[in-house]
Amino acid sequence: MRKIIIAFIIITTFSAQSQNPASEPKNKNLSFPEKNFETLWQTFEDHYAFFTLRHIDWKKTYQIYRPQITSSTSEDTLFSVFTKMLAPFEDNHINVIIPSVKQFKSVKPSEFQKQFPNDSLINSFWNMVNHTLLKNDFEPLKSIGPVFNKRKLFTYSVSKRFGYLRFNRCFVSQDSDNIPDAVAAGKFLDTIFSSFKNVKNIIIDVRDNIGGNDEFAFEAAGRFTDKRVIGMYKKTRNGGYEDFDKPETWYIEPKGKNSQTYSVIVLTNDKTVSAGDVFAMIMKSLPRVTIIGQNTRGIYSDMYGFELPNKWLVSLSNQRYYNAKMVCYEGTGTPVDILIKNTKEDLINDNDPVLETALKQKF
Repeated sequence: MRKIIIAFIIITTFSAQSQNPASEPKNKNLSFPEKNFETLWQTFEDHYAFFTLRHIDWKKTYQIYRPQITSSTSEDTLFSVFTKMLAPFEDNHINVIIPSVKQFKSVKPSEFQKQFPNDSLINSFWNMVNHTLLKNDFEPLKSIGPVFNKRKLFTYSVSKRFGYLRFNRCFVSQDSDNIPDAVAAGKFLDTIFSSFKNVKNIIIDVRDNIGGNDEFAFEAAGRFTDKRVIGMYKKTRNGGYEDFDKPETWYIEPKGKNSQTYSVIVLTNDKTVSAGDVFAMIMKSLPRVTIIGQNTRGIYSDMYGFELPNKWLVSLSNQRYYNAKMVCYEGTGTPVDILIKNTKEDLINDNDPVLETALKQKF
């Protein structure tokens, strides 16, 4: 389960228990900077789930950076060393936060972000998507739900053939626990799906979805099944690099009041992350679902959040997520059925080729 936490103006996600135990350094005779370094290194050593997958030699990392830390190491230098150690992971769930000061995130590069690198271009992108919908005879778009980052939670519309639903995050309120939050999302979805009662095909747009909580993703996916089915499995690291607990099974349960059977197209890109990754993955396991766009980001795990002795907050990925067939998409992302990418040229043409491809699908 994920919990949304504010770190000054930056949003990040930690596990439901935001403070998990940090590992104790084996050497007890350490200066304060050394103790912070050893605590971070040992906690990753004990809990991180993807050293092998991400080709990280963590012990070699120790050999390179540990000599750089002494009793006189400043906080700025320590933070700089941490960023150099953790940048090669390219795991968005790795964060180092100095509360109210600054944050480092081990970001995986994004092709979409290279094309649309700032808020102005992102806004132009979504305006282009909206224009494409209107040109294809969709009704004027409606938006409902709380505002976050200047966007309401859900945007939706309908044409004679399709319903269109967009959500750029997987949480209603950043202050709510996950299960009540999913229930709140379900109430909004009930309203939206009442407007879809005369269509048989749904387009769900989760491009540039920043994530949130898994329960939200399952609440939305439950609108597309009439029986209980396995959605995913989760394993938590417990021991050596390849030692994990027994799988935890998550089920997609039928949700909502609408008994309509839909054909579904999910639109994704490499900025569809975390619970957005999860939503795409579990939808792919359902019948009559096609995914169009780019693979999702491939950052699934809950966050293991812990505190260093100096009160800095750190998070890491300590779980492996698997689809219903026990396939793990960490690093590669949920795969698409039809690959097509958005570029800045789309803004010149004022037309979304990903959405156009979806609208041309035959069912």
